[in-house]
Amino acid sequence: MARLNYIKTLIDKVTMATSDNCQFVCYGHLVEMQSCMGGFFAATIYRTKDRYEGELATFSFDYWRKHLYIEQSDSTPLTEAITSAFRGIYGNNLTIAIDTT
Repeated sequence: MARLNYIKTLIDKVTMATSDNCQFVCYGHLVEMQSCMGGFFAATIYRTKDRYEGELATFSFDYWRKHLYIEQSDSTPLTEAITSAFRGIYGNNLTIAIDTT
């Protein structure tokens, strides 16, 4: 899991973003955030700065319900890194749904 340490920083940036409709690069990965309403965002983490190189993970977060939904993830360690990063911010008040099968 040591190689996924950047996920914590990336999740910190995602949850602290001033806009829920933005793109940024973090540790060589393009992150795209979209939202159609306040209190919610969907994010995609791409393998590289080029979105056409493929996706690492797709997830959404509802700030009101403190609900994380992981729609797609490349690996179990990546899924665990994402959930751990959100738990580090929201603790046990977080509900998680994982649909990566």
